[in-house]
Amino acid sequence: MIPSTPADTVSAWWRQARPDLDTRSMDVFGRLRRLHVLAELEAGYHLSAAQLTSSELDVLITLRHADYPLIARNIAALRGCSRAAMSNILAKMEKRGLVTREPNPADRRAALIRLTDEGARLTDEIFPERLAMEADLLAHLTESDRKDITQALDLLLNALLRRSPLAADPEPT
Repeated sequence: MIPSTPADTVSAWWRQARPDLDTRSMDVFGRLRRLHVLAELEAGYHLSAAQLTSSELDVLITLRHADYPLIARNIAALRGCSRAAMSNILAKMEKRGLVTREPNPADRRAALIRLTDEGARLTDEIFPERLAMEADLLAHLTESDRKDITQALDLLLNALLRRSPLAADPEPT
């Protein structure tokens, strides 16, 4: 028997209060929310020594593998966050010497974002630790379980991307 999750409890509350509502979507999205919270707590613990957030690490990884400097708008689109949130993340990272902002000759309103040597070093140090933490979280699953979960998540991702403005790849700088 699968133990009750907070989503199951909330769904039960709604079924009791409003039996006319179809709460089946909570079976999926409630679990995804809970999974995200638990994974972020675990990641936050592992990243705290480097004084990084998951969002900052994701930006570092994006820049580490970019073939050219990126603009904040494109990084925000890749990360699925607002331009304002990305601006705050980049400002913090620039202050720490992890990224630089350079004038963009093609568009003076949008600076080019580059990873510094320190940003690359930190990414190369922290990312393997992140992978090890994630592997540890999945260690109790069989290879078949992982494949099933991956396929189910791909189904959901593809369904959501068909409706999302994130489906279109951002243009290069």
